[in-house]
Amino acid sequence: MHPMRQNVTGKWRLVEMEQWDQEFVDLVEPGFIAFEKNGRGEMRFGAVNLGLDWEMVDNDRIEFSIEGFDEGDEVMGLGWVRLQDGKLLGQIKFHQGDKSGFTAESWKESPSRTGESSSGP
Repeated sequence: MHPMRQNVTGKWRLVEMEQWDQEFVDLVEPGFIAFEKNGRGEMRFGAVNLGLDWEMVDNDRIEFSIEGFDEGDEVMGLGWVRLQDGKLLGQIKFHQGDKSGFTAESWKESPSRTGESSSGP
């Protein structure tokens, strides 16, 4: 397996998007992009829920197609990412729609994200 392919596999937290503020990105749940080993994945932010089909195109870049829903409307498009300084930098573009650059950091679960309280009832 190519080193970059192995390094991007997993879930990444969307920490910045050019077109939307963080409040929108985290509207339904914390925004994320995830890459599975089988070339599939998903991306969720705001009211957007997308499936990914991705592949390594050269030594430092992954390209993907996106298909899914934005507020119930079917959407599709393209995107790319590259790993830089431990972060994913990329861009998505919806067919005949918005385009946005984004930055994602490795996902780290925390109790505050799960809604659980350590103090009990």
